Amino acid sequence: MLLKVISVDDELLVRNHLRSLIHWEHFGFTFCGEACDGNEGLQLIAMIKPHLAIVDMNMPGMGGVELVRQIAELHPQVRIIALSSYDSYDYVRGSLHYGALDYLLKHSLSPSTLIPVLSIVKEKVHEELAKQTARDRERLKWESASPAVSQSYLKELLIGAGTIEERCHYVEHFQDMPYGRDDQLHVLFLMKLMHVDSLSVRMNEQEFTLYMRSITDMAMQIVGDSGCAVYLEKGTFGVLFSLENERSEYAMQQRIEAKKSRLDKSLELYFNAAGLIVRSPMFDRLASISNYYAELRNQMDKLQGYKPHVEKSGGGQASFVSLNQEKELLAAAEACDAEATSRIIRDIASACAASGHALPQRVASTSAELFQLAVKIAQKAGIDEEWIFQEMKAGLPVPQSAEAFERNLITLYVRLVEELRVHNTTAHYSRYVGQAVRVIQQLYSTGITLEETAEQLRITPSYLSRLFKEETGNTFTEYMTAYRIDRSAQLIRTGTSSIKDIYQQVGFNNYSYFIKLFKEHMGETPHVYANKHNK
Repeated sequence: MLLKVISVDDELLVRNHLRSLIHWEHFGFTFCGEACDGNEGLQLIAMIKPHLAIVDMNMPGMGGVELVRQIAELHPQVRIIALSSYDSYDYVRGSLHYGALDYLLKHSLSPSTLIPVLSIVKEKVHEELAKQTARDRERLKWESASPAVSQSYLKELLIGAGTIEERCHYVEHFQDMPYGRDDQLHVLFLMKLMHVDSLSVRMNEQEFTLYMRSITDMAMQIVGDSGCAVYLEKGTFGVLFSLENERSEYAMQQRIEAKKSRLDKSLELYFNAAGLIVRSPMFDRLASISNYYAELRNQMDKLQGYKPHVEKSGGGQASFVSLNQEKELLAAAEACDAEATSRIIRDIASACAASGHALPQRVASTSAELFQLAVKIAQKAGIDEEWIFQEMKAGLPVPQSAEAFERNLITLYVRLVEELRVHNTTAHYSRYVGQAVRVIQQLYSTGITLEETAEQLRITPSYLSRLFKEETGNTFTEYMTAYRIDRSAQLIRTGTSSIKDIYQQVGFNNYSYFIKLFKEHMGETPHVYANKHNK
């Protein structure tokens, strides 16, 4: 990360000299703003939020010492270097008193005097950022710990694990929670997925774990602040639901049945899965929950032959994400091609729209498939997938139209593609080259020149050309050509388009020229490549 620097000085020559004195980015900084007096400097700091301000001590109006004082008071995160034409003790003392890191004289300002001070600034800023990151992680850990701890304790209580003292500790934990208290009434749901064995065969261990986690999160959202859900084993979930003791038992029973019905329907809507759900009678002491769990397990065992009625067509609800479309989505995401992912999702939404009366159910199950595919893509790329789970939760209730489904999923996948772009380029390239690579990934199919890209980045074409060649080993045009060929190879591997369609999709105007470049890049013609990968 480049640290942002601004200059506050009433002398234009000094500001120009400071800006051109060193190659700022080489030392981890970016020069991003100038102000000619103290008031303008404060406005610039509020707008840009820099890491470092280099402040002239002798300015008309608000003096440098006063500006340093106000920066320290209003923007304590900003580091300050004082700058002056005079070696005045008052200036030195005043600026350092209010938090300036160092004091430099204009007449002796040079790379040899400036760079050591910048090193100190960078060290202090990175140290503070590291501390802040640690604080944020600690805060997030504690914010997320409460549900995880409650789930762990609930599971221990259900299976009757631990000593008497440990179980007492688990019960005490819930006395400070919105649910599970002894002054409430409780009901326990035991929910089991049907055909869980077939799920474990179709999914690898990580995918299966994510699938169970998603169902747990769904159940947690349904009970809200009134309960807790935990995955137990073999597709079985325990769901605690607590109620305040009301006068009307009928009203409480109605609320319990509403939760049970919502759990059942949500399994089908969001996960295209059938489940068996049984419930306990109401009880008032959480310490006795293991007894009810044992009774529900016996009840579940007796009902194992029962198959709840779920509408199916042809022995199983049809998926509107074909294997070819899944391969296309994976390839488009890998290529960071937002346009292609959007097109594929529009095709899927059109298939859902043509499905007739069962549209909400089909939209729901297809949404679940695409969310799970997005998680798989994020994990394969090594980027954080937690935000996808949050988007999935925020998507409840399910969109009731193909248009809403299309809009929501395109938004999700466009963000995923952008996350992949940033991840892929930030790790390998500097700021300008990374941005140029992302422009190529976005506009490769329509064509973009070095000059147009440089204009977007607000740098000269010659500067971008030199940086690009140094960091990628290719010219801008060579890189885009190679990217187009790689993208065409991905599309060929999906087997969904002809080669004559593909060469135009990736931005080539001449078919023969495309064949020639493909063979040079891949070592074989597109047709040989297609036959090899699509047997």
